[in-house]
Amino acid sequence: MADMGTKEAAKLWGVSQKRVQDWCRKANDKRITQDKKGCPYHIPKDYPNPFAKPNKPTKK
Repeated sequence: MADMGTKEAAKLWGVSQKRVQDWCRKANDKRITQDKKGCPYHIPKDYPNPFAKPNKPTKK
């Protein structure tokens, strides 16, 4: 499985690297891994964007 770091995820998702790091720290997902505390996070490349805004239905 291919992984990406917080820098690559931030660029892909259009947010800051700090925001991705904070999200990884708080995320309760076993797919987001870290070798040990203080090491970079490993995020699957096919992980859905957690910062994407859900589409709102349009008013007619």
